[in-house]
Amino acid sequence: MTEKEESPSAPRSEGPNPAAEEEYVFRFRLDPSPADPRGYDDPVLELVRGQLADLLDAVQLTYHGQTVKVDGFRLIQDPDTQYEVFPRRKPAEE
Repeated sequence: MTEKEESPSAPRSEGPNPAAEEEYVFRFRLDPSPADPRGYDDPVLELVRGQLADLLDAVQLTYHGQTVKVDGFRLIQDPDTQYEVFPRRKPAEE
């Protein structure tokens, strides 16, 4: 084949694609979500807190058939420290 010959499997360009005129492109600006004022600075604590908070929004925990109200957790590596699942919001600094 010479350079001017086209391969039989190559698409031919016959001008603008009429189907392309019917396609739409949607664009949406994604604003970064504001930082959640509730939470911990330690990423591991915040991961655990967030996962528990999300689970507690969907399920009820029970113990021997009785509903248990959960408001905190402890890490196995630090059993003496209690962390809140839903910490109170810090007052806005003026």
